[in-house]
Amino acid sequence: MLKVLGLIFLVYYIIWPLLKLVFKGYVITQVHRRQSEFDIRNQQKAAQRKEGVIDVDYVPPKNKAKSDQVGGDYVPYEEVNE
Repeated sequence: MLKVLGLIFLVYYIIWPLLKLVFKGYVITQVHRRQSEFDIRNQQKAAQRKEGVIDVDYVPPKNKAKSDQVGGDYVPYEEVNE
């Protein structure tokens, strides 16, 4: 019984915090690595661009039905004098 309690104590107070520390360090290094890769890619893209050139990522499609109606629907209007 004492061995089981000692094992539980060992896992809960020593091994578990060490695993959390190691995992946290691993995650932080992966985040920094991905961030530096992203920064390098952005610097390469910026170096490839020429000055004065504009890149458009998205151009909305033109709807021909809307282009036919320049002014919209006509609504007759009467002025009311009181």
